Amino acid sequence: MLFLVGLGLADETDITLKGLNVVKAASKVYLEAYTSVLLVNQAKLESYYGRSIILADRDMVESSSDEILAAAVTDDVAFLVVGDPFGATTHTDLLLRARELKIPTKTIHNASVMSAVGATGLQLYNFGQTVSMVFFTDTWKPSSFYDRIKENRQVGLHTLMLLDIKVKEQSIENLARGRKIFEPPRYMTAAQCAAQMLEIERDRGEGAYGPDSLAVGVARLGADQQRMAAGTLKQISEFDLGPPLHSLVLLGKRVHDLERDYIREYAIDETGFEKNWEEQYGRMSVFLVHGFRWARNEIRVHVVLQEVDDAAPNNLMCGDSEEAMDENFRELYPGPMAHLPPLRFIEPLNPNTEKFKYPSEPYAYVADVVVQSEDVIDVTEVMNKGIRAAQWDAMADLRDIIAKGEKIGWFVVHNGDRHLAQQERLRKDEEGVNGMEDEANAVEKSDKKAGKFKKLFRGDSR
Repeated sequence: MLFLVGLGLADETDITLKGLNVVKAASKVYLEAYTSVLLVNQAKLESYYGRSIILADRDMVESSSDEILAAAVTDDVAFLVVGDPFGATTHTDLLLRARELKIPTKTIHNASVMSAVGATGLQLYNFGQTVSMVFFTDTWKPSSFYDRIKENRQVGLHTLMLLDIKVKEQSIENLARGRKIFEPPRYMTAAQCAAQMLEIERDRGEGAYGPDSLAVGVARLGADQQRMAAGTLKQISEFDLGPPLHSLVLLGKRVHDLERDYIREYAIDETGFEKNWEEQYGRMSVFLVHGFRWARNEIRVHVVLQEVDDAAPNNLMCGDSEEAMDENFRELYPGPMAHLPPLRFIEPLNPNTEKFKYPSEPYAYVADVVVQSEDVIDVTEVMNKGIRAAQWDAMADLRDIIAKGEKIGWFVVHNGDRHLAQQERLRKDEEGVNGMEDEANAVEKSDKKAGKFKKLFRGDSR
């Protein structure tokens, strides 16, 4: 049987009792030594486990796994993995090959960075896609991670970044000459990761994050020497967290005050941290919207050509703009609009730009579902309610007419306009009062005394 045994994050004592029993009983013990490393050496592991260990490098696991699997046909083989065995796709591939050979397998789980990152105080269910950052070279600076981070930020989620390690790597020259000469191990730091991220942001310029974006650098997670640092990407890019291993967490827009209270202890500059937090999260109205982006230049053209006099193209949330636009759409596009509720036109607004004014972004959101809060929104609960098929199709038809090519989906939109926050509260109050007045009018038809209740409801609405 092939056993995949998780070792945990720090040292030889992190192995579970079940895992230790497997290691002691196995005929052969391999240690996967390239997707991650423990903070202790092989000799210390062998002493604690009472077993000799065979180091399995990338070449052995990915290209020459036959040796490992052949032994598992007749005997028990333990394959040791730092963290949890399912933390890397390489290990899933090994299990699939064992399955093809009809070799029984068993996994012994352990702590992983994917769960232990909760030690930052950031809530695990607020994390989105995990991404990896590799060492850049002069000719190779991959930026595919940028798109995943951008997607996470669009729905307000944190991003865990796993940082590159170079173990048993060859230089290009030695590789070309076929010489088995290996470079010294290298481990990316949180500072290097932050610096590379800022470099890619300068190149891409899509605003996924910037020098003032908040993040938490993590070093030696799970060890007695664990250390964290919270601050802006610029601050972290200049901060030394000490020896490896490091990782980095980018804060999403959907944060809670409890998270702030927890990570404040790790602030590089507590006063600056509080200021940045207040600027980025403290005054925001949060909207969870279902819909699509509509480019600002297209909005302006539409408002002018259609003579929507009551709409303000630079701020579709002001005054009667939303109502005017919805009315205009129903006149122009009766087909899709027949299946849609009153549309909202949601504006993102960053209150910390040099010029605090609309428009803050070159687009607004056309939305058929909007949930607004000045606190945390339960995204999962809202999204699980789903969208009716006819409504979804109608939004797709409308999108194809006015914003072809834009993605339809769920977005978290932040607006730092304090006046807007007050306006949204008044909207909620007005909707509640209108609902009560409608109920009072219905009662009034059958009961003359209902007028007293109507007056009471109106009194509550002042």
